[in-house]
Amino acid sequence: MPFKKPEIPIAPDKKKGHNALGNNRFFDAKMGIAGAFLMGGIVYFINADHGFYPALTAGLKQAFYTFFMASINMKICENIAIRYKSVKLSVFLAVLIASIITIGATFLVHTIKGTPEPIASTIPTVILSPPTLLYWALRKRKQLHRLFDNF
Repeated sequence: MPFKKPEIPIAPDKKKGHNALGNNRFFDAKMGIAGAFLMGGIVYFINADHGFYPALTAGLKQAFYTFFMASINMKICENIAIRYKSVKLSVFLAVLIASIITIGATFLVHTIKGTPEPIASTIPTVILSPPTLLYWALRKRKQLHRLFDNF
């Protein structure tokens, strides 16, 4: 069962398109930027042996992809994590659904792009995505409880 919205507005500038925490429901630019710098930097250094420009190109492509995927997927995880009263159900669904999207998109991109080993290229996502999403879901759940405890 979804949480009931409090009678008192969560934020004075609350607009349509915001979730119960008062955040944009669709896009988390801060997480997108953080992910873009992290993943773009990793890909740049992995490809540094091929020269500055090829490494820069690979890093920028990864950063661009990560910015959009992380911004949207972390927001999906947040929205599901705060959707239901049951903490276990919300966190489980948030991690499961966001992980499936992340892992599936990574595998799809590597398959379409013609990566020689798309499964091997997806393994880092399989390893890193669920714990990261679990941390994010629990963090957002904690924020929600703090917010509702103040009412």
